[in-house]
Amino acid sequence: MRRAAGALWILGLLQFASGSISAQAPNDSQKPGVSPGPPKVATAPLQTRIWAAFDASQALAEAKVITDFGPRPSGSDANKQVRKHITDRLAALGWQTTEQRLVEHAPDGHEVEFCNLSARCTRAQVSPKRILIGAHFDTPPALDFRDAGASDGAANTAVLIEIARVLATDPKMAGNVELLFIDGDAPFHELNLNDGLFGSRYYAQMVHLSEHAADIQAAVLVGNAGGTTLNYLPNSTESVIDSFRKGATAIGVALEPANRAMLSDHVPFAQAGIPSITLLDADSPYLQTADDTVDRLNGDSLAKIGSLILYYIATETATR
Repeated sequence: MRRAAGALWILGLLQFASGSISAQAPNDSQKPGVSPGPPKVATAPLQTRIWAAFDASQALAEAKVITDFGPRPSGSDANKQVRKHITDRLAALGWQTTEQRLVEHAPDGHEVEFCNLSARCTRAQVSPKRILIGAHFDTPPALDFRDAGASDGAANTAVLIEIARVLATDPKMAGNVELLFIDGDAPFHELNLNDGLFGSRYYAQMVHLSEHAADIQAAVLVGNAGGTTLNYLPNSTESVIDSFRKGATAIGVALEPANRAMLSDHVPFAQAGIPSITLLDADSPYLQTADDTVDRLNGDSLAKIGSLILYYIATETATR
């Protein structure tokens, strides 16, 4: 029995030693001269989860501030005041704005000045290859009612400002993004390829003429925001649609195609050869009415669109 016990004890020692050696042996990625495989791109954004930092309450507060300026048609004092507010707000967040001015003649003959604001993060080494995130801040001119544009001009602009705040916490990622605050989305009379979309048409034309359209990886435009649904326009670029649909699935956001194509701010970018998409609430009953007020904005809806855009930025810039 003692011999048997001794044999078992020795056998146990041999098994323990063998297991220890096996556990301590380097795997292929640890062995000298064997490099580990390339990191999986999908894991990079999951480590940062920057999209989770979007604060709906801050976006709602910002939308209220902009709405309080009242109707802000292009060329009006309210429009200029909103531009100054956006510039000051972005400066406090570490973003520098550049003005892009355009003068057009209204149908009655008087001149109207439009002014886009382009913003890049000052805390980052900005890359010429970039993702453009845009939203308009103006409201339609000369209406028979007061349209404060809470969802259409204020909330979408507020989403961009909150994205600017979040991106400033990750300067490397922010360096791959340009924010574009668009003036002149509203037409003088009826929206068509010659009336309306003044700011986006001018920006896209200038990029195309300078032969730098290829520097813009994609243009993501935010239409009216803060409603009950989140849609993309089906006449957006298919590859960008696909990326956003995958992102929506990944973070649990409901994203559906609108039931019709629309002429929106993404169209001039698409015409310039830039992949583009517009995100919006396609069937809002309050759009361009006197009922488009702050009390109707939904914070969760703003968080969904803001988080989805941040997820898209994170995944598209993960390998840079």
